[in-house]
Amino acid sequence: GPRRSFEFTFPQGMLWGLIACAANFAISLVKERTSGTMGRLLTAPITRRQILLGKAVACLAAMLAVEALLVAVGTIGFGVRPASWTLLAAALLAAAAAFTGIMMALSAVGTTEQAASGAAWATLLVLALLGGGMVPLFVMPSWMATASGVSPAKWAILAFEGALWRGFSPSEMALPLGVLLATGAAGLVLG
Repeated sequence: GPRRSFEFTFPQGMLWGLIACAANFAISLVKERTSGTMGRLLTAPITRRQILLGKAVACLAAMLAVEALLVAVGTIGFGVRPASWTLLAAALLAAAAAFTGIMMALSAVGTTEQAASGAAWATLLVLALLGGGMVPLFVMPSWMATASGVSPAKWAILAFEGALWRGFSPSEMALPLGVLLATGAAGLVLG
């Protein structure tokens, strides 16, 4: 188990940082469409794909910055000590990639800022609830813990825990990292 209570709740905090970035970037993409910014950008000598890729890279960078700040605060302020810094870096990158893909998919759902905001927050809150972001998985009824496998939040928390206090080996980290990377790729394609 975790050495400190902070190591147990820390992955949930990192998940909420990802969720906030994903929701706000999805809403900002819709705002750029509705306010005409996207139309102005399309007059530049770049493709729509390059514009969207730039937004995805900005979202990924913001998520990594938030996660790095949280790791610094957790390490310096709360004594959180990862079992493996390398695996933690892999978990942070894979989780950020997954939620960047989710952001891109959510940005295509709404035609107005209000619709995008409602869809983004409703989707992300359900993913967090189901995946252990609000209630730890071990407290959930067994049917709900089983159902949590569809939520990328579960895999992000599992990857964070694996690198922080579960002491996962690289082969044990392969499944959560693979699920997160596949989720990110699918979201980018959908978006």
